[in-house]
Amino acid sequence: MPTENKPATPLQVERSTVTKLVMTGAPNLDPITVFLEDLAPCRGKITVSCWGKSWTAYWGGMWDGLNVGQFFCELNTGYIIGYFDQAMSPRQFSGEALAKKVRVTVLKDRRRGEIGQDEARELFTEAEDLRESPSIDHLHGAHSELMHKIFGDEWWHLTNDATEPNPDYAYLERIVHAVQQALRQEQQQEAA
Repeated sequence: MPTENKPATPLQVERSTVTKLVMTGAPNLDPITVFLEDLAPCRGKITVSCWGKSWTAYWGGMWDGLNVGQFFCELNTGYIIGYFDQAMSPRQFSGEALAKKVRVTVLKDRRRGEIGQDEARELFTEAEDLRESPSIDHLHGAHSELMHKIFGDEWWHLTNDATEPNPDYAYLERIVHAVQQALRQEQQQEAA
């Protein structure tokens, strides 16, 4: 079936001013590139790049009188990271922490006389295999029987605290701090 030739509607083009900053010298960080774009009063966008990764945030309701750089400096680091990556958490699952928790639980059960010496030794040994577990989901298939023995039917709720600091979160936190520091420096130089 032939298509009708409709006159093309012209594309709407908006022009905005983007400020690019390159930051070097931040301790233990590669150069950081920041693009700041003030789109309209109370609307702005920031893109932060470091070592091949980029994070972008858009705010359509910034505080009156602040540009996007000033607004970014006023925000809490945890809020910014949540805006950059909603799935990122300051802590992450740890097979090592889970193995330790299982060993502690087995010892408590043994001291209370709820399990015998041989069973405790067996469970303690099995707990070592948990150290290599990459996630709670992995445990459902590979170690669900052990987890059920130790923590009961809904064992996954009792493993929520088997975590360690998330290095990706700490890395992004250092980047955000460096960007805020550089932006404040820029603002002070502009004011002087």
